[in-house]
Amino acid sequence: MSRYIDLFNADDFATAAEECYNVPFSWLVGPTIDSVTTRQAFVERMSGMRASLAEQGFERSDLVGCTVRMLGADAALAGVEVARHYADKRPPEVTGGTYVAHNDGRGWRLTCLIGHPVSDIVS
Repeated sequence: MSRYIDLFNADDFATAAEECYNVPFSWLVGPTIDSVTTRQAFVERMSGMRASLAEQGFERSDLVGCTVRMLGADAALAGVEVARHYADKRPPEVTGGTYVAHNDGRGWRLTCLIGHPVSDIVS
């Protein structure tokens, strides 16, 4: 997760798509499901989200915590807590979510993000 946070902060979603993600990839946030089926679509989606955050004064994210629960040799849940920092020095915005991770033979890759409150992070 640290590598992905570094790539997110660098706005390098092409490398993130190659090193950290499997496609198709889905975001489950509230009642909405958004999926992409190509690396290019992933890069476009993430770049757009990052640009929107930048318009709000976003500077960087810090990984506050990560809890991994193995679901077998090739699947896991990774609960993450991230703090977003902004240029205006307001208190960091802390968000939570759980990633579904899969070891596809090339290493561990993220396949899905479920957005939820920090209090519901998998343990």
